[in-house]
Amino acid sequence: MDTARNDREFIDDTEAVVRLGSMLLSAGTGSYRVKRAMERAATALGMERHDASVGLTEISVTAHRGDNFRTVVREVYRVRVDSSRIQSLESLSRHLPHPCTAATLEAELDRISRTVTARWKPWQNILAAGIACAGFSVLNRFPLADALVVLVAACCGQLVRRIATRRWLNQFGTTAMAAAASSLVYLAVAALLSLTGLPGLTGISDPGYIAALLFLVPGFPMITSILDMARIDFTAGLARAGYSLGLVISATMSAWVISFITGLTPLVTESTLPGAWQWVAYAVATFLGVAGFAVLFNSTGRMVLIAAALGTIGNLARLGLVTASVPAQLSAGLGGLIVGLLASPLTHRLDIPRITVTVPACLIMIPGTAMYRMMYWFNAENTVRALGFGVDAVLAVLAIAIGLAVARMLTDPAWTFARPVPSPHAFRS
Repeated sequence: MDTARNDREFIDDTEAVVRLGSMLLSAGTGSYRVKRAMERAATALGMERHDASVGLTEISVTAHRGDNFRTVVREVYRVRVDSSRIQSLESLSRHLPHPCTAATLEAELDRISRTVTARWKPWQNILAAGIACAGFSVLNRFPLADALVVLVAACCGQLVRRIATRRWLNQFGTTAMAAAASSLVYLAVAALLSLTGLPGLTGISDPGYIAALLFLVPGFPMITSILDMARIDFTAGLARAGYSLGLVISATMSAWVISFITGLTPLVTESTLPGAWQWVAYAVATFLGVAGFAVLFNSTGRMVLIAAALGTIGNLARLGLVTASVPAQLSAGLGGLIVGLLASPLTHRLDIPRITVTVPACLIMIPGTAMYRMMYWFNAENTVRALGFGVDAVLAVLAIAIGLAVARMLTDPAWTFARPVPSPHAFRS
């Protein structure tokens, strides 16, 4: 009887640990964090050894206690980003009592599932996408009229994405529909404004429509894929990279079809303000753009403000280096390094997972317009020009993620050394 009861407890403990990992994985965090959270929970539940393999949508766990071992495989059916849930789950894994029981852990997971839901109203989430894309358009030196049209078009695209997501439609199809909706709304609004004949509202249909699609850039899985590979976890890193590439292709192909039908072209345009006003515009656009992305990731109000402040400092530093003729990729990497170094003391003091503020802060540095121009010129059979934009985009994303990884290695022993760190605080976010 005792043996049967012990076996039952072991099964319950394993299921509770795997449920914690599954909830973290479905919230969009990197595999390293999923493994460490499960390891902390397994230790609290009295397991002697806990091995896990984490991919993009699957978890495989083998737990050991005495002579018993059990392997569990779990699949996550939806990939998304939820910063609030990441924070709650990581905080739970760090503050579990020792010893703990499966019933205690399951009760806490039930509470998080029930209480940690959408922090922002639907209209706020939709508006956040528009503001983020409008910020991108200002940073890409599109005229102000374009930025206003981008705001409206991106809001409509996000509305379409929310409706499709609630109906559990295929994610790649959802991305393609949202991109098409944003492009068509941009074209329609630009055409209506052009009919007014007012100065500054004519001729805005071509240059900025790709900025209305930038809320679809999968920046979170892009950056976390490289961070996973920096931890020598290629199973998760390559899966996330493939997922990101699929979303980019879905959005860019949809946008290209619309541009082919309507004649929209992603030509480069530059609109500058005099003197210091240009930098004021960059600062405001960066702050609002990062805040918009953080809201899309269901961040808390404090996370939004911290991410926006970090992103503003890092991006202004990047733009300043570019102005000083530093190569764009090196500037992006240094911008990511600055964000990572500044985030370290803040996140430790405020008990916030670093990934929930550093990744949104760096998304504004990703050259999303280059990704869309790459696909446009590939379809226009201008391979040389397409490869130029593609290489620029890939190198910038790599540089940003490398900057974040270097910052983590400089401030976290668990990243600095390849060997396990015995301190219980080694895995603190």
